[in-house]
Amino acid sequence: QEMRNPADARDLVGRVAWASDGDVNAALDAARVWDAPAAERAEVLRRVADLYEAHYGELFALCAREAGKMVGDSVAELREAADFLRYYAAHAPDAAPVGRFACISPWNFPLAIFTGQVAAALAAGNAVLAKPAEQSPLIAHRAVRLFHEAGVPRAALQLLPGAGEVGAALTADPRVDGVAFTGGTDTARRIRAAMADNLAPGAPLIAETGGLNAMIVDSTALPEQAVQAIVESAFQSAGQRCSALRMLYVQQDIADNLLEMLYGAMEELGIGDPWLLSTDVGPVIDEASAKKITDHCEKYEKRGELLKKLSIPEKGNFVSPAVLRVTGIQDLKEEIFGPVLHVATFDAKEIDQVVDDINAKGYGLTFGVHSRVDHRVDRIASRIKVGNTYVNRNQIGAIVGSQPFGGEGLSGTGPKAGGPQYVRRFMK
Repeated sequence: QEMRNPADARDLVGRVAWASDGDVNAALDAARVWDAPAAERAEVLRRVADLYEAHYGELFALCAREAGKMVGDSVAELREAADFLRYYAAHAPDAAPVGRFACISPWNFPLAIFTGQVAAALAAGNAVLAKPAEQSPLIAHRAVRLFHEAGVPRAALQLLPGAGEVGAALTADPRVDGVAFTGGTDTARRIRAAMADNLAPGAPLIAETGGLNAMIVDSTALPEQAVQAIVESAFQSAGQRCSALRMLYVQQDIADNLLEMLYGAMEELGIGDPWLLSTDVGPVIDEASAKKITDHCEKYEKRGELLKKLSIPEKGNFVSPAVLRVTGIQDLKEEIFGPVLHVATFDAKEIDQVVDDINAKGYGLTFGVHSRVDHRVDRIASRIKVGNTYVNRNQIGAIVGSQPFGGEGLSGTGPKAGGPQYVRRFMK
């Protein structure tokens, strides 16, 4: 398979051969738990973090060319990956591992989430079969080589690149003892069913899945602060974050002024080559994603509900950052994974109903609230059913160790990544 730059298809980043059924079978037969003492495992994982940082330029280039990551996002990606390695190393237990763990990771954080899953499983002493997203196997391959260079045994960490068939083969094989997955909710449901039919009872599924993340901005919010947070939450990384803002509720009293400020801020966004420091919004990952996002926006435009969009480069998988008018989150049938913001207004007396509507969708990943009334913030935060609530800031960019990340309901299972309970899920 040819891996090409989503910002410029002329740029051939590399080639990869998908793992065959025979490769999956051979990897499972060869897998061996990492039975080194906890202190030794911890030391090796810290060496991996050091190697990541030593190879920062190479990893930044891969993130930009294969995944369309902006330079700033690539820096954050490497920092988070190194933080995961060091944090889980500090929590490496003297206890029995689950056994063979399948780690299935997404393309939108091709180094950080890939590393977080693998590092936690290895910290607990498991044998890991790592299946990266089909859009970003080159980054995963480079990472695995650095794991091995640092001293992780090859039998304890094997890479199985491929499409969904590889993940399906892993999650339905009784030799697998547990699964870590980050991706869509529908895929997680299929994995859960395959595990129930084929894996041992009690095999852990650690899943971080989709969301319809909302933000409420009331009339007391500082508009400049709110607009900056909205732009960052909805459009940074071309909206391709699990935590990204999808549904904005603005109190009617301030809506016209706030939206005018938002449109002005959007005009300042630089859209283009992610390798340039002047770029604020890069490409989406592939043509299929670009088409789905564009088709969604065109449907709203035909109904006269497109409030704002920007011009974009002609070549590459670019889509316009867009603002669409809806009556509320109940209008959204699925997550649109790109730089698309849906906006609704509400009256002050309706704020409890807005929270109820958000909860009723069943997702629960991130939520933002902008208000300078403490008791209102406390009331909303106590009633909203999400994994991460952010007050008067953006709702992306959780920090390993101090802001463990993960959802509830349709958005995830179990302890949150980057938190003290996470490694325990990889233990027997």
